[in-house]
Amino acid sequence: MPRPLAYEEERRLKTGHLVAALALVVLGVLIGWATDGGGGAQRSGGGRAEVGPTRTVDGVPVGYEHSREGAVAAALAYDVVLARPEFVSDARRRGRILGALATPEVARRYEREDYTALAETPVYRAARERRPLIWQTAPLGYRVGRYTEDEAQIFTWGMAITGVSGMRPQVSFVSGSGRVRWHNGDWKFAGDSGRTQDGPTPAPVEGAPRTSTEQFRARLRGLRGLRYVP
Repeated sequence: MPRPLAYEEERRLKTGHLVAALALVVLGVLIGWATDGGGGAQRSGGGRAEVGPTRTVDGVPVGYEHSREGAVAAALAYDVVLARPEFVSDARRRGRILGALATPEVARRYEREDYTALAETPVYRAARERRPLIWQTAPLGYRVGRYTEDEAQIFTWGMAITGVSGMRPQVSFVSGSGRVRWHNGDWKFAGDSGRTQDGPTPAPVEGAPRTSTEQFRARLRGLRGLRYVP
């Protein structure tokens, strides 16, 4: 689930590992989610409108159908929300996000986490200081491991693209599983498995040119995001 995406970012920044170019398999997802963090009102094809979300609370999409499809839609949306930089860099915002999307016990546990070291890495520091920043995350695929009327465990594969001035944008891929639980009439985030892994990671396109952070922002500015549903 999303929290390890943030820790994966910290690990890559510490080791200095930068990815030179995006693989073709993620290019369409990148375009869909560029510049607005996936918050656009459009819906990708194939999904049923009644699956949800039906509303937002503190900027968090909530209100999902009590079904397998609704559980998947909630899990993927919460992946994106929990990976936002303000979740790490703004304690007050983190509390409001957790209050909107997590079960009470999980919200309390995540609020107690110490994000101090992570908040001082370049990307999160830029977010806190409101400096120009590239931050895009997107789910690329999912598999339902277990589903009941009360709880679902969902394996996800996703990516995060980050960049700040002076550092070329980089992409990291991560996979793991998390749970959502039916609570007070909606699916809520109920924790991750703790077994998040790197990848699977496709190889960069051979010969693809590197793009600076400034070029990246300029070329993708103004594109609308897509809302992913099963």
